[in-house]
Amino acid sequence: MSQSIPPAFLLVVNDTATLQTVVNLLEGSGSAIRVAQDGEDGIIMANEKAPDVILVDDNLPGMACDEIIRLLRTADQLVEVPIIVLADHENRGMMAKALEAGADDVLNRPVDGLELRARLRALTRLNRYRLQFSSVERFKWMLENDADGYIVMSDLGIIRYANDAAQGLLSLSENYAGADFIDLVRAQYIPQPEQAWENWLEEPEPLYLVRPETPTAHAVWMVLDVLDTPPELEYHRLVRLHNVTERMSIYHDVRKFHTLVAHKLRTPVSVMVSNLGIMKKQLARMKLEEIRDYVQNTIHETDRLVSEVRDVLTYIDAPLALNIGDPAQLKEMYEILPGVCDSLDVKDVLLSIPDDLQEKRLAITPAALELIIDELVENSKKFHPAHLPHIEISIGQTEDDFVRLRFADDGITLSPEQLNWAWLPYFQGEKDFTGELPGMGLGFPLIATLIWQVGGNVRLSNRVPGPGVAVELKIPILISQDDDAPPPEEDLLSRIM
Repeated sequence: MSQSIPPAFLLVVNDTATLQTVVNLLEGSGSAIRVAQDGEDGIIMANEKAPDVILVDDNLPGMACDEIIRLLRTADQLVEVPIIVLADHENRGMMAKALEAGADDVLNRPVDGLELRARLRALTRLNRYRLQFSSVERFKWMLENDADGYIVMSDLGIIRYANDAAQGLLSLSENYAGADFIDLVRAQYIPQPEQAWENWLEEPEPLYLVRPETPTAHAVWMVLDVLDTPPELEYHRLVRLHNVTERMSIYHDVRKFHTLVAHKLRTPVSVMVSNLGIMKKQLARMKLEEIRDYVQNTIHETDRLVSEVRDVLTYIDAPLALNIGDPAQLKEMYEILPGVCDSLDVKDVLLSIPDDLQEKRLAITPAALELIIDELVENSKKFHPAHLPHIEISIGQTEDDFVRLRFADDGITLSPEQLNWAWLPYFQGEKDFTGELPGMGLGFPLIATLIWQVGGNVRLSNRVPGPGVAVELKIPILISQDDDAPPPEEDLLSRIM
């Protein structure tokens, strides 16, 4: 620790010889000295800018030393400022009054330079510790009353402190001190993206912690980020757990609603309006058979519209797209893909599903699967130089009960920065829940969140050989009892973990 004396504020010294002696003794110490000629001026100066240390002479005209000290202590910003009284050794009664009024120390005349510096250094050091303790207490109060989880840990991930919110999010016991943060996260959450988590202790960066959806509970989403460390926590790491589950639900609701309106309601409404418009203009010249055909077609589209509106309302009542319908079978892609391609006017798409995988059920619903396919096909068209992409979709099964879907196109090639940016937490790159990251417009955050929350994974890379990109989706397979599935009471999270 440095032995230099922090700036001291010499408040009141009446004796010219004493003043000059103190100034000479502190010369070269780095102290900033301001002089007040009497008690009243000293009080004004102290209130203008709280000093680090106040020196008060015991022999001042007009105002007693103890009265000056008592008035100094009435100001909130001066309550804890160290005060030293310069006094004659014989004046013991005044010394007692000064200490009783709030002085911290008494220094006898004649003043000894070494003693003066030592007293100033000791009081300043104590005051610094007091201020640090006060800052820590205020800091802890703020954390305990914050809805976000905050954890103070060592560089090795050993937890030293966790506020109430963090204790709840990580299910910490009362004796949590010394627990390993990495182990706790792995036991309860799936960090995403995986590549950011691999070396997180060495290179911490924002990422998601996902607790996948189970038959009895919705997915939980948290953003984990590292904050700048306050001075009193210089040798520790402060991390925040920000619960974004509600925001993620809204994000999915908005995106899914837009998709449903665009792809489910537009066609029947357009046909109905067209049929009625033709009948309105040509009704007098139309034959009965023609009228019947138009009416029947309009009724068909009306029924279709009612059905689609019912689906929309059903979705509004559900928190996430993953909750609509039974688990999707891979063979349903043969039905979903043509509809998506027709709506986007994309024609060159190849889909290959092995026979032994077509009946497999995924841990997502047809609604979620359609949304993912729609986003991927739309992005391929949007970012193809001629908007005429060639897309190849291949499917295979891994050894750990996951199916791997690979979407590859021949559009643009992304830079390393763009590949990394696509997976940053959506709140850092998005604006008004558009689902598109600045400068790219890729809807990958939506795709990733749908896959991550069921325990899957997503990987984005440039196609080799290029040009174009490849998106690989790793989605859990729901195993039936006939396939030696886990007991019904074992949820998806426990099976994956």
